[in-house]
Amino acid sequence: MGASMRYTLASSAGKGRINEDVVVVYERDGHTDLVLMDGATPLTPERCVASGASDPAWFVRRFAQDLGHVLRADASQDALVLEALDHTRAAYRAAGGHADVPPYAWPIATLAWVRVSDPDAAAGHTLDLFCLGDSKILLQLPDGTVRDLDPFENPQEQATQAAVAALVAEGILDPGERWTRLLPMLRARRHEQNTAASPAVLCLEPRGPFAARRTRVTAPPGALLLVLSDGLYRLVDTYGLHSDGSLLDACRARGLDALLDELRAFEAGKEAVGLAAKTADDASAIAWRFT
Repeated sequence: MGASMRYTLASSAGKGRINEDVVVVYERDGHTDLVLMDGATPLTPERCVASGASDPAWFVRRFAQDLGHVLRADASQDALVLEALDHTRAAYRAAGGHADVPPYAWPIATLAWVRVSDPDAAAGHTLDLFCLGDSKILLQLPDGTVRDLDPFENPQEQATQAAVAALVAEGILDPGERWTRLLPMLRARRHEQNTAASPAVLCLEPRGPFAARRTRVTAPPGALLLVLSDGLYRLVDTYGLHSDGSLLDACRARGLDALLDELRAFEAGKEAVGLAAKTADDASAIAWRFT
């Protein structure tokens, strides 16, 4: 857990799980880099990398570290991602990730990276977004209006939810059995993600340029930025406990830890059964208040 006058961080593992999210903030002269990554659940019991709690946990922490080492103001976010990934890939090989590991077992992750420039006296802060995967980035303006800075519908998540609903309809309520039934579909998807010509997630060996979503916006004084993993966004899109607006209001009034507590309390109750492939997911966020 970290905090400053301007931002707070929170990250929590799902019940009985390894936390395969990472949140980190790098402060530099002229700008601050907010980085949130969500490592995809491994689809094989074997670990390829000898160190770390799991391959995805190792991947997100190592890449975040490598990105921190290469950050500089005179390079694009695209170039810095590729440069950091060169280091991460070499470390993966050195740690035991051999060439014969099947692509469905290679780690992948979402990446939500917001570069916040120091404020301009007239225009406020400039935010440069680089997004891969399905994390959320929401901005609440001083009047309470919420803007989704990276609108993205994940077709795979919709397919997974439909498959889960079909299994529940069959009467398969045991999470372990559901996971076993979903595994062939998930492995086929992971293979596709790791071998795509233009990857839509952060992967170790991109065959071509990343299909990243890039946006530049301005945040006025009094705005609140919330960068969050899909695990925490379940409060809105899976469980329906919040709208985007009420989520930001709650974050502003009660803070990130209270949102995590609300998520875990709901997941512990019977109401959440059957609504998601995993009974509880890692949940992480960065909140930044613009002054």
